[in-house]
Formats: sequence, structure tokens, C-alpha cells
Amino acid sequence: MILLLGGTTEAKEVACCLEAAGMPYIYSTRTEVKFEGKGVSRFGALNKEGLECFCFTNRISCIINACHPFAHELHHTVAAASLNIPKIRYERGFPERAQHELVHYIKDYSEALAWTENSGFTSMLALSGVQSIPHLRSFWQKHRCWFRILDRQYSKDFASRHSFPADYLLFGLPQEKEEEVTLFQKLNPDLILTKESGLNGKLDSKIEAAIACHIPILVIEKPELPRAYKLVHSQQELLHLFQHE
Repeated sequence: MILLLGGTTEAKEVACCLEAAGMPYIYSTRTEVKFEGKGVSRFGALNKEGLECFCFTNRISCIINACHPFAHELHHTVAAASLNIPKIRYERGFPERAQHELVHYIKDYSEALAWTENSGFTSMLALSGVQSIPHLRSFWQKHRCWFRILDRQYSKDFASRHSFPADYLLFGLPQEKEEEVTLFQKLNPDLILTKESGLNGKLDSKIEAAIACHIPILVIEKPELPRAYKLVHSQQELLHLFQHE
């Protein structure tokens, strides 16, 4: 039995690949999501001990981590688990880092806040996800700040728990460049913040739209993966790895 850690477009690709190969799997996500695959689905966060117990109980022979690039805690939980089984990272594609005076790559939210303070910006459009709301509290408590988040109850409840004003929530997914330009021009923020979320996160569209609107954009660099993983980038690479295990 394979444990597929999902919640992303990549995870759906892996699920289809496993089904086509006739390989049984459990599809696991942190929060409850609609899943239409043939595998068994479950949800709920797992710590190191919980993951070890789950894998032992369900006779897991391999873990495929296809979660979001910024699921930092989960990446390290899987890597640290005392499991003598393959740990595979199914990685999405990432565009080459942009070289432009309006595009700035940074390490974390602290650097983003320092950047806004040093530059004197008083408005921001955050495309960094609902989890970034508490990290940017010191900015949005004093200045205009919009967050684009997924239109689901978990995200709305999370924002509410952190007392973020509902009027500044935008619901939706990343768009193509033209749609992003329309949004950026409408809000006209001093600054845009996003994550290095790869091609499936439409990072290239966000950067191109910001440049077109002459708005500085900060990009939080994706975290490094632990060395415990075997890295694959396609269904073909994944199947090849299984065939040679």
C-alpha cells in the first residue's frame, strides 16, 4: 500500500498514475477535500509518531509526498519518520528565477516585513495564502492589505480566528497574466507578496503581471527539501523508479 500525501494538482497526477498502474494507495490531506480518485481517502494532520503508527498499521510500503512546496512541517515530518521504506518527493516545475528590478526574492516573512518598513509601503496585495495572515499581522493591523485565499470554509475560519477583516479577503485561484493585471490595476497596491510556488501556482503569471503594472513583487523562496527524499518530476520518472526499486 502506498501513502500519497496530497491536496495539489501534482497529487492528482500521481493518483491517476498509480491507478493506471494498478497500484493501491491511500490519499491523505491535512484538511477534508473532495477526492474523486479510486484510492482510500483520509484527512487530518500527522506528527512523526502518528505517521509512523499509521504506516505500520496500514502496511505502507512507500510514501509519495506530493504536497505544496511550502508544506515545510510535513516535508520534515516525513523525512524524520523512522520508516524503512522509500520516501519519494513528486516535485512540480519551477520557472527560472526572474531577473528584473521590480522582482525581489526573499527568505521569509520577516524579511518581507523589513522590506515594507524600509521602503515605506502602506498597502500590499498578499498572494501568499491564508497561512501567511498571522505572519503579516504587524503590517495589516496598520495598513491596507488584501489576501487572496481559497474559497473554502477552512480558509475563511482561519482568517476569522486571526481577526483579519473580511472586507479585505479576495477569493479565488491564481489566474493568467491578463486577469492578474486587471486585479493589480484595480487594487493598485504599493507592493505584491507571493511565494515561489512553481508553474502550477502560476508564479510566472504573477511576476509578469506585476512587471506590466510597474508594481514591486516580493517572492518568498521555496524551502529546501530534506535529503531523505528521492526526487521525481514526472509520472514517467515515478514509474521508472518503482520498476527499479
